[in-house]
Amino acid sequence: MMSLLGALLLLGLLGAGAWILFSGGGRSAPPAPAQTAEGPPLLDWLLRANGARGAWLVGPEGRESAGPRGGLPADLERVVLARLEQHRLSDAQGVERLEGGTLVYASLDGRAAGLVLPVESPTGARGVALRDLARLLDFDRWRPVLADVAKQQERPDESVESVALRLAHQLERLLGVETCVAVTRATGVEVAGVSVRSDRRLLRAMVEQGSPLDLVARGGTGPLTGAELPMGTALPDRRQRRERVWVVPLPGDSGPIGAVAVWTAGGSEPGGAELAWFRSAIAAGASRLQAALERQGLAERAIRDPLTGLLNRRGLEEAMTSLSTPEGALVYADLDRFKALNDELGHPAGDAALLHFSRLLSRAIRGDDVAARIGGEEFAVWLPGASLERGRQVAERLRQGLAYSDWRWQGEGRGMTASFGVAACPETASTREGLPLQADAALYEAKRGGRDRVAVAASRS
Repeated sequence: MMSLLGALLLLGLLGAGAWILFSGGGRSAPPAPAQTAEGPPLLDWLLRANGARGAWLVGPEGRESAGPRGGLPADLERVVLARLEQHRLSDAQGVERLEGGTLVYASLDGRAAGLVLPVESPTGARGVALRDLARLLDFDRWRPVLADVAKQQERPDESVESVALRLAHQLERLLGVETCVAVTRATGVEVAGVSVRSDRRLLRAMVEQGSPLDLVARGGTGPLTGAELPMGTALPDRRQRRERVWVVPLPGDSGPIGAVAVWTAGGSEPGGAELAWFRSAIAAGASRLQAALERQGLAERAIRDPLTGLLNRRGLEEAMTSLSTPEGALVYADLDRFKALNDELGHPAGDAALLHFSRLLSRAIRGDDVAARIGGEEFAVWLPGASLERGRQVAERLRQGLAYSDWRWQGEGRGMTASFGVAACPETASTREGLPLQADAALYEAKRGGRDRVAVAASRS
């Protein structure tokens, strides 16, 4: 059975071969040699497309060749290999007349490729062969990069974030530009990986609904070129730039599992070998991401709310006890008049309202903060290490964000508010275990005080 690495490189080589086949000023491939050729896929195609008698790729790791069944004359192949070994350290290209054929060669970064054309080959055919060989070498130097992607795929315990970060960095190395990897969650599309040139504060941010990344990641549209503000405008404290980007879906078994934003020049799709490299890396990276998402889904099913994708009560309790810091603020929230909304508009509208609020929560949290749905219309946010005042500020920001958000049901705008209760350790409780009761009591005070407000638990005397 073909190894994973072999399959990936085969995919990359075939991708580059297809690019060469359909580029080059619209030229069509010359008739194939009379004899059937054998060899690595790309070399085999180069041999056929140029009507060559033999094709070679020589580098530090060894050599590959393609030729007709039965082989070339041994003396001719020895001369060709000697000339390629001589040329591979010179970064040059040229044409040499040999006994029995015309050698067209190119070299780059310690690698050399060559084709032996018939002696009577026209000058134009030699120029086309030189162009093809240069493109082959340009692609071949990235094989170690693609091999690294394949090796990472073999790790069975990689997290979604680890895979996404590796993919983002890999794509930046391939294309030399900033990249961002987003995955689809129940609550929306989340930035899971950014490259070195990107703003790391974007990690775990939820992109805006209807933004280019959201549309492509959810399968609402195909790849987008020249897109602006790929994450939308609703990301506070983030860089808002107008550079155009290229947005590409991450393919999964049942549709996109996410999308990649690439800051190419003008947001255009790259051409030539770069596109082949990109597609190969995306194919491998998407496979790893899907496997990581499936593993994460199995592990988190017991601690996640199936509707919103937020932590459930058990997940919140685990999060609050898993961190070493004993201090932090706990915010409880309850949607106002939710039962009336359900009775008036039906349960689908209620579910949509819950999802709308859960997305607001997901966008509001940072770093180690966690959000949870702990009851029907009840939510919580745990802010480890935060003071009571910061908890109050977060709750007030959420309250205003919900009150002024544009939530619609069946095309009609609907107002929605929530009440909040805040407690913190050590200001209102000596231990974390006492925070839930205090936050719940403060929430009750906010409800009793008129709703759509934030109440804070009394400080310890």
